[in-house]
Amino acid sequence: MYTIKKVSELVDIPNVTIRAWENRYHIISPQRSDGGHRLYSQDDINTLKWLKKQMEERGIKISEAVRLLRVKTQNNLTEKQYEHRTKVIGNYEELQDTLYRRLIELDFVQANEIIDLAFSLHAIEDVFLHILAPVLVRIGDEWEAGSIGVAEEHFTSELIMHRFTNFLRVLPLHDHLPKVLAFCPEAELHHIGLMLFSLFLRKKGNEVIYLGANTPYKGLTEIIKRKNISVIAISTTNSNSIENIMNWVKKCLQENPHLKFVLGGKGFENTQIQLTDQVFIPEAQDWENFYKLQMTNY
Repeated sequence: MYTIKKVSELVDIPNVTIRAWENRYHIISPQRSDGGHRLYSQDDINTLKWLKKQMEERGIKISEAVRLLRVKTQNNLTEKQYEHRTKVIGNYEELQDTLYRRLIELDFVQANEIIDLAFSLHAIEDVFLHILAPVLVRIGDEWEAGSIGVAEEHFTSELIMHRFTNFLRVLPLHDHLPKVLAFCPEAELHHIGLMLFSLFLRKKGNEVIYLGANTPYKGLTEIIKRKNISVIAISTTNSNSIENIMNWVKKCLQENPHLKFVLGGKGFENTQIQLTDQVFIPEAQDWENFYKLQMTNY
């Protein structure tokens, strides 16, 4: 057994970092001496070395390294098996192709296993942006071209929406944060961007009432009042929808001056919209800054 000072020397990780990893991620379980001091096993040292190696060689954060460790442990993989699995199917393109094949085969179990693996290897937003969204687009394009049937297209959409709503359900909520209503207007069927923004907000702890694609305006004002909505997120890819959206926004602000609107999607690109203290069009790379400035002052 080793003291934390000795472990720190052996793995070249500061004492405070080892204790932080232990308390936050529960990846090592030191015993206690009669005097109450931590005592670490060789297995604990091997675990710390493994995590450090992943971080250095892959350029990832400790949280991502811990996810990889849990994948390896849960699947009872040897080091060789683990390295083979992550190299063969760990990058975005391989995951996309493998998931695509399972989806067009209508293989529910295997498709979900591939998605589970993706979430264990990559951040939530990255999985939706770089894996699930491209697969949805590919499936949609091939359906429109007649290469696959409507069953495959519906199967894919339903499965990915199910995974999305699962995250909305399980991520923790903070009641003091503003509530958000998210939707795409009528005739707008593309809502991947809205999904990503909603996930971003839910990870922050905001409650998001997600209405999704092709949402009529009728009845929304009643929902805003009943659910005490503070922020409304609207996404469209169709610039022809902008006039109706802005007319509705203006009407909502007349009835509810406290509201804030976050607008996004390709439809808003190159459009002349007067932005105010209540109407915003943040770039995806600026979501974090927008959130700090506009979503934390309630």
